[in-house]
Amino acid sequence: MKTDDLITLLARQPDALPKAHPARDTALAGVAGLGTAFLLMALMLGLRPDLAEAVASPLFWQKIGALALLAVVAGVAAYRSGLPGRSLRSTERLRWAAPAWLAVATVVTVVSAPAGERLGLFHSPTILVCLTMVPLLSVLPAAAMVWALRRAAPTEPARAARAVGWTAGAIGAFAYAFHCQADQPGYVLVWYGLAVVATVALTQATAMRWLRW
Repeated sequence: MKTDDLITLLARQPDALPKAHPARDTALAGVAGLGTAFLLMALMLGLRPDLAEAVASPLFWQKIGALALLAVVAGVAAYRSGLPGRSLRSTERLRWAAPAWLAVATVVTVVSAPAGERLGLFHSPTILVCLTMVPLLSVLPAAAMVWALRRAAPTEPARAARAVGWTAGAIGAFAYAFHCQADQPGYVLVWYGLAVVATVALTQATAMRWLRW
């Protein structure tokens, strides 16, 4: 029997399960991470000045909804990564639902926009702020999720760290979205997407060693 198979078999035994409550710990980590990300965003950047008008715009809710969907799906994947023997394939596939949603919306807006205005749908003066602040706002959510998974029993540290990165990146992006005034789906797909992917890479590189048995 291979070593990995033996670890999985032992982990499936009732006595091998952790005394902690993975669902509760993951939920607490998500709420704590979201709260700290919002607090940092408010202190460092502040809410967007046109928030009262933005909430009446479908584009704003499309941006918020896509990021919230990504955060929830990634959080479920992170939770499942701490349960020995659980497959992550279905949740990892669902993780692409939010980018697909934004991609479709991007195509619609680009096709319907005048040719001279299409490039502007992907641009904003705050691109560098987005690429910097989303990973920064993701640090504490990532730390909280690592804490939750260390109390569980992840048998695939690389996959668990990747799930943590997606969750933290989505939470950081969600918090930053309440400061950012760029709501076009193309902008969110490209620049928020790059910021989240960078967060995933950084988290996987740093968190994996903390998730090993």
